[in-house]
Amino acid sequence: MKTAVADALPLLVRAEVVEALMIDYERHPTGHGQEPGADIKRHLARRGVNAKVQRLSSDGKEVGHLLLSQADAFGADLVVMGAYGHSHLREWMFGSVTRMVLREASLPVLMSR
Repeated sequence: MKTAVADALPLLVRAEVVEALMIDYERHPTGHGQEPGADIKRHLARRGVNAKVQRLSSDGKEVGHLLLSQADAFGADLVVMGAYGHSHLREWMFGSVTRMVLREASLPVLMSR
C-alpha cells in the first residue's frame, strides 16, 4: 500500500478528501500498531492531504466488492491500491482482489506493485 500511495501522491494532494480503507486489518494485528491507519493518515497529512480512515471487516464478503462498494458510497473519483499476484492455486482457492477490481471497476483505478 505504501508504494501505491507514494505513486498516487501527486493526485492525492489535489483531492478534496481521501478515504483510506483498512479492510480486515484484524487478521494481522501486529503490523498496524495501536490505531490501524493512523500512520497513513499522518503521512498524508504531512503532505497536505485531507485524509480520513475507515476500518472495515469483510465479514466473509469478497474484499474487492467491498472496496468498490465503499468507493461508490464515498463518491470516489479514483481507487488507489496495491496490485498483488499469487500462485495459481492460491488465486483459485481464495480469489483475487486485484483481478476482481480490474474486471468490475466502473471508475479509474491506479494500481501499483
